[in-house]
Amino acid sequence: MEIPKTYDPKQAEAAHYARWEAEGCFAPEINRDLRAPVYSIVIPPPNVTGSLHMGHALQHTIMDVLTRFHRMRGHRTLWLPGMDHAGISTQIQVEKQLRKEEGLTRHDLGREKFIERVWQWKQKYGGEILKQMRREGVSVDWSRERFTMDEGLTRAVREFFVRCYDEGLIYHGEGLINWCPKDQTALSDLEVEKEPQAGKLYYLQYPVKGSERRVTVATTRPETMLGDTAVAVNPEDERYRDLLGATLELPLTGREIRVVADEFVDPEFGTGAVKVTPAHDPADYAMGERHKLAQVKVIDQHARMTAEAGAEFEGLDRYEAREKVVQKFEELGLLEKVVDYEFSISKCDRCRTVIEPLISTQWFLRQSELGRAPLELMRERRVPRFVPETPYEKVYTSWLENLHDWTLSRQLWWGHRIPAWYDEEGNVYVARTEEEARRAAGKDQLTQDPDVLDTWFSSALWPISTLGWPDETEDLKTFYPTSVLVTARDIIFLWVSRMMMTGLKFRGERAFDDVSITGTIFDKHGQRMSKTKANGVDPLEVFDKYGVDATRLVLASIGSTDTRWNDNQIESYRNFANKIWNAARFCLMNSEGAQVGKGFEGESQTWALHDRWIISRLQKATRDTSAAIEGYDFHAAVQTIYHFFWDDFCDWYIELSKADVTGAEATPARDAARSRVITVLEQALRLLHPFMPFITEELWQRLPGVGRESLHPAYREAGVSPTVMLTAYPQAVESLIDERAEGEMRSVIELVSRVRNIRTELNVKPGEEVRLYISAQGDGLGRIFNASLAQIKRLTRAAEVSFRESAADVPRASARAALGGGAEVAVPLEGLIDFAQERARLTREIEKQDKELQKVEGQLANPQFVERAPVEKVEELRQRLAEIRQRKEAMGQMVEALEG
Repeated sequence: MEIPKTYDPKQAEAAHYARWEAEGCFAPEINRDLRAPVYSIVIPPPNVTGSLHMGHALQHTIMDVLTRFHRMRGHRTLWLPGMDHAGISTQIQVEKQLRKEEGLTRHDLGREKFIERVWQWKQKYGGEILKQMRREGVSVDWSRERFTMDEGLTRAVREFFVRCYDEGLIYHGEGLINWCPKDQTALSDLEVEKEPQAGKLYYLQYPVKGSERRVTVATTRPETMLGDTAVAVNPEDERYRDLLGATLELPLTGREIRVVADEFVDPEFGTGAVKVTPAHDPADYAMGERHKLAQVKVIDQHARMTAEAGAEFEGLDRYEAREKVVQKFEELGLLEKVVDYEFSISKCDRCRTVIEPLISTQWFLRQSELGRAPLELMRERRVPRFVPETPYEKVYTSWLENLHDWTLSRQLWWGHRIPAWYDEEGNVYVARTEEEARRAAGKDQLTQDPDVLDTWFSSALWPISTLGWPDETEDLKTFYPTSVLVTARDIIFLWVSRMMMTGLKFRGERAFDDVSITGTIFDKHGQRMSKTKANGVDPLEVFDKYGVDATRLVLASIGSTDTRWNDNQIESYRNFANKIWNAARFCLMNSEGAQVGKGFEGESQTWALHDRWIISRLQKATRDTSAAIEGYDFHAAVQTIYHFFWDDFCDWYIELSKADVTGAEATPARDAARSRVITVLEQALRLLHPFMPFITEELWQRLPGVGRESLHPAYREAGVSPTVMLTAYPQAVESLIDERAEGEMRSVIELVSRVRNIRTELNVKPGEEVRLYISAQGDGLGRIFNASLAQIKRLTRAAEVSFRESAADVPRASARAALGGGAEVAVPLEGLIDFAQERARLTREIEKQDKELQKVEGQLANPQFVERAPVEKVEELRQRLAEIRQRKEAMGQMVEALEG
């Protein structure tokens, strides 16, 4: 059969994906067995504004491996795709475009017109990532694609809100929130990032009324003292026991505040006395609630000082106010000292503006109520199962044990508008529709709440809303609960826990059985990839350079581990793809008379040693790969398939079978040998398909004897073209695992490898034949070598092979190599090489290896290097050290032989 010399990834990627999608191969309905097990995954919805990055590519690869694996096992498999509307990110994008192209703001357009613009932007620019996903080869069911602002999902969001409001879980009221002065919206705690910052700690003195005494408090935010309503001390702190209940004069304000006792005060921080500003600090807010303290709001939503801060400070930016407060305290002699201090500062995770804690009227959800069921499920049944278990199960559990009320409302225009309406008297009516609200109010003139919901509110419903909830759809009944969630560690709080809450709340079922946490891909220097650092690796560029299959194999091998991106690794997997292509090309060019599924007839004991060996190795590779995928150990799965394909099949089985396969005369024996090679190749392609879908499909389509009958029984009546993705994933047959055959073949492989090493070390010309002397104690090894004599001679280029009872019975000037079981192989060197010239070359090479050995030993002997260098670098050097020592020892033996 004719087959191109080289593999063209782009051609295969485009052609096969288009056909799979057009024929509906990704939809669960392709499986006609309604009794088959169900396997379902919902994609973590990427932002509509997003483009593909390495984090996406890693997660998508893992999900696609799982989906293709279970589809090949005959499961009714659904991988559901979709996008998130990404409230604030999308709104910012459209506002930027408006300013740049038309010089307008959203307020110039008005809300309705602006929302129309956002939808237009979404249609034109949004969803680019979904197009890019097709390049990855993801087998998602595009017919079920969802968007969080779709009509169905919007109805689900309103249902969630109304039900929780009716049960008292959602309420409208005042609370301390995180406020972004730049984006002008409330943020949840999980949308705020803590960053270490070098700053100052200011020691301010507050006079005790009617006394010369002063109480010193330490703060990083002097400007907030204008809103202080108490100073708190620990009740066990002897230094302040006599001041409990005392009145202090609050400088610059003309107000008086009291000293309160609170056990949450850390006596070790600062002076042990802390200022309490309930309106501008989360801990102070909680303390204010406990002691019924007033809330004085001195900073507004624009991060400027309010009238309550005093006429002298009103209108100042918070940082300008800070400088002025410190200056005034110094002038009054009340600034004790200022010291350098490192602390964490809270920033908006989108625009990086320092957030301002403010008292505000918002909508809140009592998360602690919803969190009880998932916490109980985790404690009692350890569901969901986290992989890796440590530390993520503990992170998840700890979060559920310490839930706070969730600030739901956002002061944005793009998003799910809060389903609450107000009449002229300010009464609120929460309803699924405006019509329903009017009926409840008994009047037509209502105004809807202007705020929208936190984006994560709709995301919390993703597994059930995408399947049709609140309707009782067939998809919901069939595919929920989902099988696994593949996600990153940083959204366990934001998303994983909340999906479990809503699933248990509205369906009485977990959202998923397992949670597979993927690793993080860093740049080559160990830094996080980001747009601001411009250090990201574009997956599409990598696809273009190396091919999708090679990239997927690298990503799958990363799995749950953190790693640095390394082009060398992807080059090695591209080489692997080329190795597969070349091996398959050899098989296909020698496939006349062959047919997949033939050649292994009869009892396995009657097969040749190398046939029994490869079938045994195939069963183990099948068993181990399946177990690794089921256990989410994708690195182990990749390594197993890689070594089976490269080492066992390509390097050895094809070579061992070559004489039988390439015979010039068409005979039943030649056809059988060709069929055996093709059959093993076909099974290996099936094993590899979930990881490398394109090259496996390209080669499988060319195999003789594959067709509709090759498909899994569940897909044969689906009316689609034969494809490897719908074949049955190989299942190990334990009875075909032959440890004896594997042991015997190991001995043959070891013998051939040792002779090849000798030829290489001594620069024996490839075409020059050698003589071999084999000494093997007992009959066992001798019998094994004798049975494989023809293959040994061909693979070592040996003109003759002689067996000796003792190693002493071989010529002295021979290169020797010890074999397992006490055997030895020797290659007489007389007439093969120039002894003096080869001794000189080997001596120079040994000196070179000595220098390299000293260098590597020196690096590894340096404890600072071993401690600070990347683990993979240290391991690489240790392997290099072992290789140098082994090579040096082998060359030393060669020199001895040449001197013999």
